[in-house]
Amino acid sequence: MQSQKKRNRWIVAATIIALTVVGMSLLQLSTNSVYFYVPHEAQAQAASLSEQTIRIGGMVEGGSVHWQAQELSLSFVLSDLKGHRLTVAYHGAPPDMFKENSGVVVEGRIRADGQQFAAQKLMVKHSEEYKAPGKDHSLDKGLLEKSLFGQ
Repeated sequence: MQSQKKRNRWIVAATIIALTVVGMSLLQLSTNSVYFYVPHEAQAQAASLSEQTIRIGGMVEGGSVHWQAQELSLSFVLSDLKGHRLTVAYHGAPPDMFKENSGVVVEGRIRADGQQFAAQKLMVKHSEEYKAPGKDHSLDKGLLEKSLFGQ
């Protein structure tokens, strides 16, 4: 009888500890998970998102990058490759891997009209493939779109 009570106490204690660990893990996961919108989602919800800092992911449209080094001013068009475009303004030096026709996630605030985004942070997506580019090296937009948008 006495050993049964001891065993029950250990089971209850172990269950409480396990539930506490699982609960704390789920709480940490929800606060540390990173979610970003794509341009058409952000534009559709711009009025409600304009008061908060959000992340938007997409492709830097070719020919849209305007860099003014003296002012550390960068602007470009972010696209979801489906016709939705968003003008991004950023103050600061862009990351080394930032370039046209590459994936990027921007963090900042969208205007209520959904047409402009003031970025505070730029995060550049790079390929998981490590190979030297050759003369026939080209951007695989399908692979990049799949890695960015999960389609």
